[in-house]
Amino acid sequence: MKIILLQLPIQGHDFFFSHENIPLAISYLKAIANQMGLEAEILPTHIMNYGSDQSIIRSIIDFKPDIIGMSCYMWNLERNLFIAREIKKHLPQATIILGGPEITPENGFLLNHSDFDIGVVGEGEWIWNVILQSYPEIPKIPGLLIKEEKGWYFTGVNTSLMDLNEVPSPFLTDALNLKGILWLESVRGCINRCAYCYYHKNYPRLRIFSLERVVKEIQKAWDRNFEEIIFLDPCFDRHPKLKFFLERMVEINVDKKLKFYAEGELQDIDSSIAKLIGRAGFVELEVGLQSINKEALKIIHRRFNPDRFIKGIRLLQKEGIEVMVDLIVGLPKDTLYDIVRGIEWIIENEVYDYLMLYPLSLIHSTELHQKAVELGLKAMPYPPYFVTKTQNLNAEEIHQAFIEYEKYMGEEISPIEMPIGLDKRKKDLSFLCGLDYSIDFGNPKDIEAINLNKTTYSLTIKMSREILRMPERWIGTLKGYLEKNPFSLISIEVPSDIYPEDLATLFDLARGRSHIIDRDYTVTHTPYRSFLIFTKDKGLIWKWPDPREWTSVELSDGQKVSFTPVCTVATDEEIPDWFIGYIQGRYKNPPQIRLWQLAED
Repeated sequence: MKIILLQLPIQGHDFFFSHENIPLAISYLKAIANQMGLEAEILPTHIMNYGSDQSIIRSIIDFKPDIIGMSCYMWNLERNLFIAREIKKHLPQATIILGGPEITPENGFLLNHSDFDIGVVGEGEWIWNVILQSYPEIPKIPGLLIKEEKGWYFTGVNTSLMDLNEVPSPFLTDALNLKGILWLESVRGCINRCAYCYYHKNYPRLRIFSLERVVKEIQKAWDRNFEEIIFLDPCFDRHPKLKFFLERMVEINVDKKLKFYAEGELQDIDSSIAKLIGRAGFVELEVGLQSINKEALKIIHRRFNPDRFIKGIRLLQKEGIEVMVDLIVGLPKDTLYDIVRGIEWIIENEVYDYLMLYPLSLIHSTELHQKAVELGLKAMPYPPYFVTKTQNLNAEEIHQAFIEYEKYMGEEISPIEMPIGLDKRKKDLSFLCGLDYSIDFGNPKDIEAINLNKTTYSLTIKMSREILRMPERWIGTLKGYLEKNPFSLISIEVPSDIYPEDLATLFDLARGRSHIIDRDYTVTHTPYRSFLIFTKDKGLIWKWPDPREWTSVELSDGQKVSFTPVCTVATDEEIPDWFIGYIQGRYKNPPQIRLWQLAED
């Protein structure tokens, strides 16, 4: 039996999140299969993290697996389903198994697809073990979505969770081959019962990995000169054996060579714990404040004591630990005033080093999803399931909250990424292992030479003025590429001696796309980000505004959100006067021109 496993990354033109795509969940599955003497592999990193759809599909087909396991999150579900459908055309006998937080019996978007064979609901290790033992028969156990003639059938909630001491460590068994950064669990489950979160529903209680095991993992990372360990525990500072755990970490990381990151609450820590957290080597903790509105907090089951919150953050900052504070936009009972008041409270009390604002996703099977009608919540019926309306907020006000954030913080909350094919700062691209990230359409022969199986998902295509004005020479090739790779991010580099009308065919092609990153109506300029057009000239790089920016975005529930057309300009200095005249001379209704705030590595 041959098994291939994959976890596809959050996509971005600059691959930032691809670099951070650590396939921990499927590494547990690989370790279990390997213990059983089975051949199980994770898709090669350069293909899984950076490859185009066809690169991934070809790699899986060449492996000729009996079982394909996919880890599903809201950012990769649609892409997984497309790849599954294409794989079935070539490997109809292969069994495709989906797992992860997107696999629930209440996910209507998922259940409208039939491109996979089994869905694993909840914690997967025990179920995976039984599936491998039963293969090719589908076992009759709880925790599965199984296809029947009338649709999907849920076999019931699985309560047979493996003893965490019996779950093999992907890192210690080398099932997870990492360099530099380790993602680590010390617990499963959460003491909180947040109404917007699905995680705690998998676990009736908090379960703890053996401290001896976790300490061995930290020691191995230290021995191998890792730089960072990121704890995935939902509330690290409320670990039942926190003091003892931290003392062991201090013993290992005495030189603070390892930098630790985690999430926490901070309302219960005292000075002794804060000092231990600092001595252990923590450099940042993320804190989910979410709201300061007592009514909103009550509905989502979050606690907030302002004095204890401030004290906890002060204690950490005193030890040199930075704190990232999160607020959520779209919670029941919150108004735009409440959200702005929350931002102001955090700033006025100086209880943050970084402040982040996130749109609420109405995740399937969560309490908020189940009470959506009662609470007056509306959301997108497809990923990323962003809330578009509450009893106190409409879509324009939700969008406005992010504009207000930028006014207070003086920075863009969601800057456009610099495509890898345009970024002169990126010198070492060896991690791509030969995948093509840039193609030159300099002449007709070049246009016919795209190798669909060797490209990255973020692809830059350079067009000359002559080729650009001959769309009949390239439109078929580009359309065909996007049909084969619908989840590609495309950036087109065009020369400066062109006019907006020269770009009409390209923007028409962009209109026909449906990509998850184009659905974020909370960004403060241009939500149309999967297909971008740029020019490099005289030391500048600028993005041409999409014609759709001059009209409102219509959301799934019929609401409309307005955007200001923007031309972003990357430059080390001020935007020169010649460029302002250049843009104004090309538009009857010129876009706003602003400096391009590049995302930092």
